[in-house]
Amino acid sequence: MILQQLNKDSERLIGEMPPPMFDKKPVRWLIDLKSDGTFRGWIRLSSGTEAGKDPGKEMFVPFITRSSNIAPALLADTPGYVLGIMDSKNPEKKHQAFVDLVKKCAEKTKLPSVEAVLKFLSSEKLPDPPEGMQEGDRITFRVDGELPIEHKKVQEFWALYTSDPRSKHGQCLVCGRENIPLEVNLPVKIKGVPGGQPSGTQIVSANADAFESYGLERALTSPICRQCGEKFGKALNALLSHENSHLRVGPLVYVFWSVDAPGFSPLSFLREPDPNLVKKLLSSYSTGKRELAEEDTAAFYATALSAAGGRVVVRDWLSTTVGSAKTSLARWFELQDVVDWDGSPGRPLGIREMALSLYRKVDDIPAWVIKDLVSAALHQTLLPDSILSLAVRRSQVSGSEEPKVTHSRAAVIKAVLSQNLPLEEAKNMTELNATSKNPAYLCGRLLAVLESVQRQAVPGIKGTLVGSFFGSASSAPASVFGNLLRLAQSHLEKLRKTNEPAYHALQTRIESILADLEAFPSTLSLREQALFCLGYYHQRAADRKSARERSQANSDEE
Repeated sequence: MILQQLNKDSERLIGEMPPPMFDKKPVRWLIDLKSDGTFRGWIRLSSGTEAGKDPGKEMFVPFITRSSNIAPALLADTPGYVLGIMDSKNPEKKHQAFVDLVKKCAEKTKLPSVEAVLKFLSSEKLPDPPEGMQEGDRITFRVDGELPIEHKKVQEFWALYTSDPRSKHGQCLVCGRENIPLEVNLPVKIKGVPGGQPSGTQIVSANADAFESYGLERALTSPICRQCGEKFGKALNALLSHENSHLRVGPLVYVFWSVDAPGFSPLSFLREPDPNLVKKLLSSYSTGKRELAEEDTAAFYATALSAAGGRVVVRDWLSTTVGSAKTSLARWFELQDVVDWDGSPGRPLGIREMALSLYRKVDDIPAWVIKDLVSAALHQTLLPDSILSLAVRRSQVSGSEEPKVTHSRAAVIKAVLSQNLPLEEAKNMTELNATSKNPAYLCGRLLAVLESVQRQAVPGIKGTLVGSFFGSASSAPASVFGNLLRLAQSHLEKLRKTNEPAYHALQTRIESILADLEAFPSTLSLREQALFCLGYYHQRAADRKSARERSQANSDEE
């Protein structure tokens, strides 16, 4: 289904469709020749970018898949192939292979321009490279103002030359045509997939006998014709190369497209969401009473890719409409909405930031975490408890150098806990809910207040009781809170003597929480541990907000 849709949309995704086995690549140099093959000079082509980084002019040139093998591209290649220079690995053999290929093309096409190139290559001494030429530059030829690579006969020769003699006739799984040649190796490798080969990774390939039944080897296990292989391969590479059509996080990359609504991209909401755009989205799509815009009915597609075993792996596939994707995004930002660490309104978070809050570094993030987060954002799928477990566990084991419950971690917890709740109940989880009588939530609040007592009594303290007791307090409250309350008495007594207003405020807060808490639970379930984390975070944020407001009030009075 994915390959069929890419094949169908390929021309609109790529733009101008190149000839078979041609691709748009930068060409930096032209060898200018007369019709008899006499060298006129070098012509440097420019893309108009900064001089030191100019790769050359983009044009359609023959391409071929190669790794360590010697495989020239017809009439357009690097200095090592075209001139036999600036290459540390077999430049003579590469150049001879290039000359032999041009000779075959000249014999087959009988084109004067190709024969002129062959005469030039057969001359006793080839010209020295121009100043500024580099090993990876692409060179092609111009003969009396004509580019041989643009001639139809050259393009037809290249298509025939690159066809695989091992191909078998059958039905293509993508286009459905019957009795056509099917590729043993798909012509286009997919580039830019995390964990894949730098030169590109095959999306269909079998590399062991166990996968090659009935004599079907390599890509023949999923029979696809060359035309389809080129179309969906180039379309996928175009999506992966454009900044506004793919999202890469850890081992996964998502590509998005909508050919009928090219102006819509979810990346502005998934990568680093703009608060103003999110606010506009929420006001338009949260009421459920909007009028559908024309683009909202357009089809929207997304697919997730990673690499494993030398092949591209499709991890996820989404087929919906632009309007449905926008509605899902609005719901996503409502779910993750939680007050910021200082009590101010929380900013919207991107997928990468939320995923990274669950792990120490981005390289640790597995593909399924990204998939679940993006699916929830674009398709309203439910986040699993495994995501909640990661957020809770990370809060419990994080070191003293970072907050136990960060804003992004709290957003993940709130999103999972509120996804099945009515809208009003979900909103109650955005900030401190002083009326909640949930024991787990109250225990989290109480730990935050006891930490404030310690900080007020011992200014400048580096390690608080949270660093030592957060894990046990959030999983087995009854085992630690008795001791924590006894320890707090000495700090409260100190505050009573040195800062009586703070003493009364904190003592009142502790009593208020304990009044709603009949007993400390012996153990807490996963969701209760998550509520503990949220209660702790909400109380800390509310305390910071109160402190900021008091400071501002005192400043205004002065």
